[in-house]
Amino acid sequence: MINIASTTDSDFADNLMTFYVSILEHNLDEDFHFFIIDDKLSKADRAYIRQLEHIYGNCREITFLESDFEYYKEANTDSPDSAIKENTYYRLELPELVDCDRILYLDSDMICTGSLVDLWHEDLNGNVIGGVEDQGYVDRLTEMHVPHDKNLYFNGGLLLFDTKKWREENVTEKVRQYIVEHSDNLIYQDQDALNAVLVGKWQVLDPRYNVQSKLARHDYINPDPAGEKLAIKARRDPLLIHFTGWSKPWVRYGKWMHPWRDEYYQYKFIATQRLREYTENLAKA
Repeated sequence: MINIASTTDSDFADNLMTFYVSILEHNLDEDFHFFIIDDKLSKADRAYIRQLEHIYGNCREITFLESDFEYYKEANTDSPDSAIKENTYYRLELPELVDCDRILYLDSDMICTGSLVDLWHEDLNGNVIGGVEDQGYVDRLTEMHVPHDKNLYFNGGLLLFDTKKWREENVTEKVRQYIVEHSDNLIYQDQDALNAVLVGKWQVLDPRYNVQSKLARHDYINPDPAGEKLAIKARRDPLLIHFTGWSKPWVRYGKWMHPWRDEYYQYKFIATQRLREYTENLAKA
C-alpha cells in the first residue's frame, strides 16, 4: 500500500482530483490510501473526491484528516516570492495525524506521468525525510544563518516522511518553534523553517520526482555539474510535474505560462470522462 497525503480547500479540490486520477491511471497495479488534510471542504467536495474509491479499484481508501490548526492562524503567508496559503503549513502535522511508518506528501498542484513504486521505496538512509532540491538553487541556508556543510535546500512540495523518526525527533514542535522565533526571516514560509530544522537530516532524491516550474522552463543551471546532469534528465523524463509558484496550468500566456500545461488538461479530460462514465453507470443500475 502506498500512502499519499495532500492538503486542499474547495478552490483546489478539482486540481487534487485531476492529480489523483493521473496517479491512479499510471499505477493500476498498486494500491493507494489517500490522506487529505481538509481545509474546510464542503460535503459536496468530499463526495466529489470520494468517487475515486468507486471508479478505481486501486484507490483503496480516502481518509479526510481534521485537526486543530489554530496554531497557524497567524503564520506568515505574505511573500512576493511565493504563492502559498495558510493550509500549506498543515503538512507539518501529518506525521502526528497518520498512523503509518511512511507517507508521501504531495502538493495538490502536480501531475503524475508514471509509476511511483521506485519513489515510494527510496532508501532514506536513516534521514527524517526525503526531498528534492529546490530548482531555483537558492542560498537560503546562508541567508537564514543556518550552519551547514552543503548548500542544499529542498522544495516542500514533495516530502517522503519516515513518520516514526519524525516523531522521535519531535520535528513538528521544532519547526513550530522556528516559525515563531524567525517569522520575519521566512521568505518561503514553512519550507524555510523545515530546511533550517532538518539541515543535514534529509535524503536528496532524484529531481525527476519533483520537476518544478523553474526547471521545466530552464530558468537556472544547477551550480553542481553532477546535479545539472540529473536536472537535464529530469526535464526530459519527469515523473511528477509540479506547477510551482505562479506557473499554474490555467495561465495561458505571459512569462508564467508553463511549458507542460497541456499535461494537466490531458488528465483533467480523463478525470471528466471517468466521472461521466461512473455517473452514467449509476443511473443505469
